[in-house]
Amino acid sequence: MASINFLKTTRIFLFVGLFIPGFSAICLLGLQIALTKIGFECVAAFKAVWIVSAITVILLPIIFYLIILKNKKWYDRMGIWLTLFNVLEYSFLQAFLAIFFSDPNTLCYVSDGQNGMELVFTAWLGLPILYVLSLLFYKTWKAKITAN
Repeated sequence: MASINFLKTTRIFLFVGLFIPGFSAICLLGLQIALTKIGFECVAAFKAVWIVSAITVILLPIIFYLIILKNKKWYDRMGIWLTLFNVLEYSFLQAFLAIFFSDPNTLCYVSDGQNGMELVFTAWLGLPILYVLSLLFYKTWKAKITAN
């Protein structure tokens, strides 16, 4: 069974995550713009992104946890899976946490100082959450290795 240092891998990602919140914010805003282009109203597009983000933030850790528990054929690629999980969870956490700091009406129609920069700060708020999830995954992984 392959050995992976979940915490080291995640710490490296957390360091990178300090510098990339603008890139993931652009992707999230791009998704909102794409939804607007296909016919969603701006506020509805933001709400759709936030709903999908909320669902994904909950489902991704569950899926990754199941990958750790059940799929021995993926153990050799666990570092790749962890990195993919970190990137996706980081981006969706960024959008999900924005629900608490942003208002879609303001983002779409009013410029009262809310310009999307809160997405950078919500990305940074997501970093400790990623580390806690990685710690839980590491403990699960370690228990799985010990049991085998």
